[in-house]
Amino acid sequence: PGQVRDAIVRYLRDHGESATLSEIHAGVERELGGAVAKSSVRSYLNLGTGSAFDRVGRGSYRLRS
Repeated sequence: PGQVRDAIVRYLRDHGESATLSEIHAGVERELGGAVAKSSVRSYLNLGTGSAFDRVGRGSYRLRS
């Protein structure tokens, strides 16, 4: 489970700006080399909003500074 979280953090750090859920999901799948449930990515983003991630718009997130 921590692999998905770590992949999200790396994607947003490397991307350097906000990204949509779809962009983040695609980046996570590329990094992990296989299918990842979109709901898993969404759940991590929702759970981490306010602590690790900022929601900057509907379905758009960035790494918290």
